[in-house]
Amino acid sequence: MSTTFLNTKSRGMTKTVAEFSKEEGQSNKEFREFIKEQVLEYRKEGLDVFKSPRPGDDQRN
Repeated sequence: MSTTFLNTKSRGMTKTVAEFSKEEGQSNKEFREFIKEQVLEYRKEGLDVFKSPRPGDDQRN
């Protein structure tokens, strides 16, 4: 199962804003388009997020 994290960087620390997993039956292309839409929505709200295969520093351990 594929998981993508939306992270933001603040004061040298990466924080996870959202976590999305690919749904059963969802194509890779559909999942990528969904993630792209989510990034745009978060940026409209003023959060400078980026997608990452890993969680932020606040989610580790």
